[in-house]
Amino acid sequence: MAPFSRENFANLGLLSLRLGVGLNMACLHGMERARHYSNRVSSFPDPLHMGHRYSLLLAVAAELVGGILITIGLAGRVAALLLTFSLGMAVFTGEAGASWRQREVATLYLAATLAILMLGCGRWALDAVVWNRFRKGGKGGGSAPPKPKR
Repeated sequence: MAPFSRENFANLGLLSLRLGVGLNMACLHGMERARHYSNRVSSFPDPLHMGHRYSLLLAVAAELVGGILITIGLAGRVAALLLTFSLGMAVFTGEAGASWRQREVATLYLAATLAILMLGCGRWALDAVVWNRFRKGGKGGGSAPPKPKR
């Protein structure tokens, strides 16, 4: 494959999107919410009516764990789905009284996680390595397993 091929540029774009979204989501949002969990529990929105504690816990899990998974590209679409749901709740219910300017960051993260959800993580992700090994019967590379003799 040529180094300047369309496929390589698409995979580089997905990698940069994953790194930007995943690292920022995990470090700036997930870790921050986890660090200040007890201070934020009573004031955190509860759009699903399951309690402020559980709503915040799900947001922390989606942002911290989902951000890490997107960064490394492992179960990226599942993580993107969780983040898309969490961000959708934030944009359309949690910040419902806010102006679009105040929802800008959450809306941009929502658009980025939707892109990852639809496009996947690309070739340069841990998923590609794991699924490649899985397709080859758990072997680390090489050719397909030999066919049984009749």
